[in-house]
Amino acid sequence: MLLPKELPSLAGAALVLLLSLSHLSAAQSSDCSCGFYDDSTGNLFTESLIQYFNETSDLSEFVIEDFEHKVEKSWNSKYRQGAAADNVVANGTSLNLYCDPSTSQHLVNGASIRSKRRDILHGTFRSSMRGPQSGMGGSSMTMRVLFNETESFEMNMMNTDSYSDAWVNTLMEAEWPDRSLGINYTVLGNSSVTNGTVWPYDFVELRMDWTEKELRWWVAGNNSRNATKKEDGKVPLTPAPLYFRHWSTGNTYTMEGPPYFRSAANVAWFRAFFNSSAMTTEQHEEFDQRCTIQDACSVDDMSLRLISNYSSNSTVKYKHHESKGGLLTAPIYISVICVCFSTLLLQTSGHGHGASQPKSDSGSETDRTSSPVPPYQSTEGSFVASSGVTPHQTRPSTPERRMAEGFPRRPELTSYGSSGPSTPLPRYQSTEYMPRYTSTENFGRYDEDVISPVSSTHTLHGTPSTQTLHGAPDSGASSIRNPVVYTNSALVSDYALSGSARDSAQTLVPKTPLSPFSSLPKSPTGQPWSPKSREKVFGEAKVREIHEKEQKEHPLRTTQNAMTDSKKQRVDYLAGLVALCSLFVTLIHFHLTYVPAVVIPGAPQHYKSELWAQKLISPFIMNQMWLGVFFTTSTRFLSARYFREGKLDVIAERAVKRTPRLLIPVTAMVLFEYFWIDVGATKYLEYVPSISWSTWAYVSKFPDPGHFISEILELIYLIPNAVPQVTYNYCTGVLWTIAVQLQGSWVVLLGAILIREIKTPWKRFGYYLFCVVNNWYARNWGTFFWLGLMLTDLDITYKWRKFLYPRPAVYYPLITFCVMMTCAGFLMNLLPQWYTWNFSTHENDIHPDQETGKPVGETERGGYPNYYEPRFNMLLFAVGMQAIVELSTVVQKLLSFKLLVWVFPHIFTIYLIHGFIFWSWGSWVLYELAKLSLPYWIMMLVTGLTSYAWIFLSLPIITPAIEILGRDITIHVWEEAVEKPPPRRATLFPFAKDYLGVEESAVAADRPLNEKGGYLDERNVI
Repeated sequence: MLLPKELPSLAGAALVLLLSLSHLSAAQSSDCSCGFYDDSTGNLFTESLIQYFNETSDLSEFVIEDFEHKVEKSWNSKYRQGAAADNVVANGTSLNLYCDPSTSQHLVNGASIRSKRRDILHGTFRSSMRGPQSGMGGSSMTMRVLFNETESFEMNMMNTDSYSDAWVNTLMEAEWPDRSLGINYTVLGNSSVTNGTVWPYDFVELRMDWTEKELRWWVAGNNSRNATKKEDGKVPLTPAPLYFRHWSTGNTYTMEGPPYFRSAANVAWFRAFFNSSAMTTEQHEEFDQRCTIQDACSVDDMSLRLISNYSSNSTVKYKHHESKGGLLTAPIYISVICVCFSTLLLQTSGHGHGASQPKSDSGSETDRTSSPVPPYQSTEGSFVASSGVTPHQTRPSTPERRMAEGFPRRPELTSYGSSGPSTPLPRYQSTEYMPRYTSTENFGRYDEDVISPVSSTHTLHGTPSTQTLHGAPDSGASSIRNPVVYTNSALVSDYALSGSARDSAQTLVPKTPLSPFSSLPKSPTGQPWSPKSREKVFGEAKVREIHEKEQKEHPLRTTQNAMTDSKKQRVDYLAGLVALCSLFVTLIHFHLTYVPAVVIPGAPQHYKSELWAQKLISPFIMNQMWLGVFFTTSTRFLSARYFREGKLDVIAERAVKRTPRLLIPVTAMVLFEYFWIDVGATKYLEYVPSISWSTWAYVSKFPDPGHFISEILELIYLIPNAVPQVTYNYCTGVLWTIAVQLQGSWVVLLGAILIREIKTPWKRFGYYLFCVVNNWYARNWGTFFWLGLMLTDLDITYKWRKFLYPRPAVYYPLITFCVMMTCAGFLMNLLPQWYTWNFSTHENDIHPDQETGKPVGETERGGYPNYYEPRFNMLLFAVGMQAIVELSTVVQKLLSFKLLVWVFPHIFTIYLIHGFIFWSWGSWVLYELAKLSLPYWIMMLVTGLTSYAWIFLSLPIITPAIEILGRDITIHVWEEAVEKPPPRRATLFPFAKDYLGVEESAVAADRPLNEKGGYLDERNVI
């Protein structure tokens, strides 16, 4: 009989199979002392930890954890983790891990077990787990190898609050839980992925493979993710224990939750094969000599039940070798020291005060802000005083020409005209903040976005009420050009003079101007006549005659006396209004970070009083309506001077200076925060949500310097309504208003030109109405700027206060209407606190959507407006409040409170730094206090008081630096734009070309010599 041809091959195969089975049987019969081999990855491991909970309830190899976290590190976790030993139950079928609902203190007690061994270094970890069930509220069942947040990897089965969002994620080293790093339950249950064998709410096999070079995650036998050292930079390298935990922190982007009811998750079995970091070199050598791969057991052998023996060293937490050197912190210390020295030198040399002042021949003090300027300004003039720049001393080019050009001889000048030492006032207290007045008007002149922070009746650091620029009297007062004096601590410029006069290079004024009425008899009391009594006694014609005569003979003296007689020289109320708005905005950001229930409806409350504060206080103080006042007042500062003078060079100046005035300080502060965020100054901010129960605070680093530059440039060109990307890299994200201010500046400047050319009042205000309605319907911030422009026009052009005050029948109805507008804005915020109807939501829905053209309410963007979009109630409040402040003397007195006036010069500093202090110092203080388990109201009180203390203490240091970066640099930008450059001079100027001989003269004239010592012309050179 013939055998089939296939028989020899079948016999061979059977023989091979028999040999393999015998080898496997021999291996299995052993104690697997030669380790465990993974055929799929080619890795060999020496240790094992295997447990089937349907066979045993033994947890002797694990530590059942019992803890309560004081804080939780997560941007979006409003609850703290806890673990109770009672929530770990081994019932003979599986290991049950329970998670309870949260307590009133936002503590969620879950269940956690940890392997006793802490020496797990590389391995494969496999487990059959069932995640928490649907409809119970969000929680997570986790298998994790954890040393610390930067040395860990894990898999999480999260049911979330909704079935459609439940998923399994795979994370490494504190990664952001992006959906791309996991697989959704709906995909996991798809038959095309798992062959219809997996139901995500049943037991699912999860697996993690960890080697020195890569990490692999497996879900239901599918390799869902790989991370390699080559592509991802690194993988964990530190030995750590294995955790199984059922937990919840209410993270909005991961598991949501916490559970509504007691929720269970299960572990059926786990199988871990790994290497030990406690294995010594001698043990490794002995193992390599004794064993081969063929002697190892297979990790796929489901019959294994081995738990490797280990010593006590394997239960000790691994400690990294700590470098004794401080090289990494040295740059930080050096930077801090340099900043401190720079600030000290800046304060003492450029912005200090209290130092002695050089004296002139007459013994009077010199100007605190005067400084020498280049010689060419002696003939071309310095710059216009109305530009907001403190006039400089002009220096002649040579000593011999000083007297000939009309300059007084000063002993503190060297032979070449350089000035002696002087210490000007700090920038934020200098005359550049003071209002400018005309000789006949009582209204302050505003430079850019500043107004007078100092009362007209105060002196400045002991400065006399009237101080000359250079301390030298001049008899020729009638011929003085560009008169500038210090009167009542305010810089006063006579703008009534001609343009050529304002361009004068030097001004000398009498120290004490004589009154034009000194020739009149004194009053019976011996005191000078008041303006009203003077007119009543001597007649209006006589007073007017004296005024006109004085104006012709002594224009400067007339200007000073007119200011002395003025009743309303100061604009402290505007300073107080802006300062008050600034402080309220900081309060909003503080409460959004630390007491969200006061500001955000529905936010969790620490105390019931927070709800009452939300209903009764927040609608009036903690809302964004105060933000609109910044836009209306900035309009006044930008356009007031043009409405008064009508000169296009004012518009040109504002257009040139506006962008650098805002962007240079902002760029510096962003760079400053970039550095401190990068070195970890805000690292404690990530713990704040679990303590304050607010997820509003968030900040991240720039990915690279290129993003920093790009996002700064975006501020200049961004068209609101939109949020610049830099807000996510800057504390509190306030910088979106910079884009609004910049874009609004062009609306204001161009609008002022157009409006001033419309002479007919009804047409003028009809155009205002047209622009306001269209901007409002388009949801554009331009509405605030147009209404601010209208208020400025009413004040400067139509002088509505002068018209209204003598007419109570018109004044009181108007002021009542403005009060009603302001109250209506408050009411629209107050009603939603007590009723479900919300005006802002309905008002927002009627506007057109930019993407579709439909009403916003018919799109997915309908509903309550975003924080960076204008609202009607904000508009009503801003305009109504601005008008009340301009018209009501009672409100003006209230807003002239000294503290508010003191705060005003620092509002830009407060705007830029308050968020950083809240999110660095404040978060650290809150973190440390939370670890002490203090009552929350004490934590808030200490955090708030210390944070605001740091803000106010830093103002005298940071404000001068910001003003140097903003105002000073902007001034130089404008000077370069308008001043004629100095003429080109020969090298030996002012000496003759042949002063040093022919050869030297040729060199001085930059002309080459020929062989005979003569000059070469162009033909010779060629």
